[in-house]
Amino acid sequence: MDNNLQPQMPPYARRRVSPVTKKIIFLFVFTILLWIPLILIGNLINDRGKLYKQTITNIGNEWGKSQKIIAPVITISYTDTSINNKDSVSNASNTKAVAVVPVERKFAILPEELNATIEMKDEVRQRGIYNATVYNANVKLKGYFSAKDFKDFPEDKKVLGCVSIGLTDTKALIKINKFKIGDMDLEAMSGTMAAPLITNGISGQLGPEHNNTMNKEKIPFEIDIDFRGSRDISILPLGKKNHFEIKSNWKSPSFSGVLPTERTIDNNGFSAVWEVSNLIRNYPQIIDINNDQFSDFYQDGVVYNEYDDETTYSDNNDENTIVKVALFDSVTSYTQIYRACNYGILFIGMSLVVVFIFEIVSKKAAHYVQYGVVGFSLVIFYLLLLSLSEHIGFEWSYLVSSLAIVIPNSLYITSMTSSKKFGIGMFIFLSGIYAILFSILRMEQYALLTGSLLILAVLYAVMYLTKKADVFQSLEGKE
Repeated sequence: MDNNLQPQMPPYARRRVSPVTKKIIFLFVFTILLWIPLILIGNLINDRGKLYKQTITNIGNEWGKSQKIIAPVITISYTDTSINNKDSVSNASNTKAVAVVPVERKFAILPEELNATIEMKDEVRQRGIYNATVYNANVKLKGYFSAKDFKDFPEDKKVLGCVSIGLTDTKALIKINKFKIGDMDLEAMSGTMAAPLITNGISGQLGPEHNNTMNKEKIPFEIDIDFRGSRDISILPLGKKNHFEIKSNWKSPSFSGVLPTERTIDNNGFSAVWEVSNLIRNYPQIIDINNDQFSDFYQDGVVYNEYDDETTYSDNNDENTIVKVALFDSVTSYTQIYRACNYGILFIGMSLVVVFIFEIVSKKAAHYVQYGVVGFSLVIFYLLLLSLSEHIGFEWSYLVSSLAIVIPNSLYITSMTSSKKFGIGMFIFLSGIYAILFSILRMEQYALLTGSLLILAVLYAVMYLTKKADVFQSLEGKE
């Protein structure tokens, strides 16, 4: 039989593994391999983020730490006696002699009414390529103590009184403009008489000259201080009735603990008002300092890790009973870049699939090296975004980095397929996925939904463009 009369099988049918199958396997393996440089870039992002956090923390510690205001508190102390049963002895006639020892009693009296006005102005401090936002604050405290809170203390003993103001970082204290009880000024002294209830701050001694004021039904006070701080500011609602007002030129505050009853945020900054009752707190109006069981009174519930982008919270009730305003961006550019890098393998894989589709539709065989060039260029985007964001900000960095990848790749596809329409298609696709990625970074609540819809859209496009098998046969004929 003449072999020429036998039906001829097409070249692609004689091969065990077709070129198309080989290329699909290559794309799968290559996409997995690109995960390695993405992981390395992610580690670099973490390292740069930790360095940024450390630098910002150091700047804050030098300028002024997060400030917590605990003021004012009147401390009453006197010496009392107590029976020591351990040292008691009995004589031969069974008469027991008791040992009497002196004991210092110390109590903290909280105000009946507390009104606080806090005005802050943020400033930017720079160290190297990093900028840290700090603030200058003025705090005005007005209100009064109730004389009935002092009636139960013994009159036959020498009672010492002191007004204490708690401030987390006293080295950042700039000036004491006013420190008055009644109509008399107090001489400010370092330290407090309320330790361990208030460990850091200043105090003023109450002497005989203040007796007339202390004997009144209402004991007014007025305090005005200036200090520096960073990250956040907080104040405890010590009064039975509390009215707080906080103003700042900071445009993106974060409120926690007791939320404000009124707040206004605009381009000029923010202002907020709190009306707080004593019923929310876990400590009484008069506190026995010697038997202190109210650690939430003086401990801060927030812990900042200077080497991490995350903020952790200790198990402390104080966090729920304090008025706190944060003046820092919890989501940094490093946080956003790291999130973008987590989506990297998805977007790179989809981009390589689109290049493969263009290869099939254009019937122009692409070399493996060409896929490698496109894949590594997409990885470089995240490294470029990281380096630029440290100098020109995240938004501009994202725009420049996107254009630096989208335009060359579009021109590359145009040259590879010998068709401008495929180059334009690549431009539209890459511009679209980078725009979607930017949107995902901005809307955390809908990130998963947006990513899922994007995958579906790419899948539908692949199904449409590859619905005819002859495009694969034509491509294999080119191999």
